[in-house]
Formats: sequence, structure tokens, C-alpha cells
Amino acid sequence: MALPKSLSPQSLPRFPSWQREYEAVLSESDTIALCRRVEVAEAAVLTRREFLKAESDQAEQEAIEEVLTQLRVIKRDRLSFPL
Repeated sequence: MALPKSLSPQSLPRFPSWQREYEAVLSESDTIALCRRVEVAEAAVLTRREFLKAESDQAEQEAIEEVLTQLRVIKRDRLSFPL
């Protein structure tokens, strides 16, 4: 699955609290491991999103919403989750 240019690992701003987990999802080829990696990445992203409600980092908030969309696509297309 090709990512939009705006979501390539090289183009994302560095958000270490969740980006490493998302990048692990992108590089995982094993379906069983991918399921776990998606779960971990979603938890990291959602935790950070909750924390950002009190801040005004618009760039990170936008990146988080894009990543959550991509994780839903991965769950639907690669893991056959009904969404």
C-alpha cells in the first residue's frame, strides 16, 4: 500500500512519542505481528492526541489525524477488519 506523500516516514515531522510505533506498522510484513503493531501504534497516537488537546501544536494534530486514517486503512485492507 503506497502512502500519500504527506505521510511518508521521511516527510513526517519528528514526533517521537508515537512516530516510531507508526513506522513499525509500515515496515511490518507478518500479519500477526502487524495486528499487534497497529494496536500499539493506535494507543500511542491516541494517547498523544489526548495530551495535545491542551496544546496548540496544529502540525502534530494534523499528522495524528492523517496517521489515524492510515491505520484504519491498514486495518481494513491488510488485516480485513470490518470498518
